[in-house]
Amino acid sequence: MIANLGYGTLIITFLISLFGIGAAYYGARKNDHAWIASARNAMLLTWPLLTISALSIIYLLVTNAYEVDYVASVTSNSMPIYLKVTALWGGQAGSLIFWSWLMAAFASAVTLRKWDRDQEFLPWVIIVSLVTLAFFLSLSIFIENPFVRLWQTSSGQITTAMLQPAGSILFKPADGSGLNPLLRHPGMIIHPPMLYLGFVSFVIPYAFAIAALVTGRTDDRWIRITRRWSLVA
Repeated sequence: MIANLGYGTLIITFLISLFGIGAAYYGARKNDHAWIASARNAMLLTWPLLTISALSIIYLLVTNAYEVDYVASVTSNSMPIYLKVTALWGGQAGSLIFWSWLMAAFASAVTLRKWDRDQEFLPWVIIVSLVTLAFFLSLSIFIENPFVRLWQTSSGQITTAMLQPAGSILFKPADGSGLNPLLRHPGMIIHPPMLYLGFVSFVIPYAFAIAALVTGRTDDRWIRITRRWSLVA
């Protein structure tokens, strides 16, 4: 149930991102502020939805849901709770969700600023941010799905799938493989989030740079807007 909830919100977020891209582009081309406002709301909605997905993974990690392939690969019975929580970024599938969650947080934060003087930038900042987010979401949905489960076929083979294959039953190992020993050090626990924060926050200056190119605003307005974002990154 929790795995389905997390995966479902991933798909919904991906579809909302695609809508936001289309709405922002249409609004910019037609100079229709209603469509741009709708795209802005779509971008604001991505963060709470991805929060549900991230919390779903954390819940599965903490409750030893070893029937989920990702949980079985990065946690074990002997791990303390705090390590199970940080196992969210202990593998590639979970890291992509964490990355997308941070990306949505920064995109939502920049959307909440006052845009009175920079309305022409807004749709293009939305487009660049949501294209980036949609790319990472597509990886989580189609390639590195952290909610995929383990199934045992009638012949005894173990396979992975999101939905139950015909003639199979859910397989739950007694214990998981555990987190990579290198990632159990406190320095390595905070290392990925710090890197992700730097990488993701640079998407905002990049989005403004593209917006300035598209709109022909060759002054230094976009540089002054993004100065704090660059310093944070």
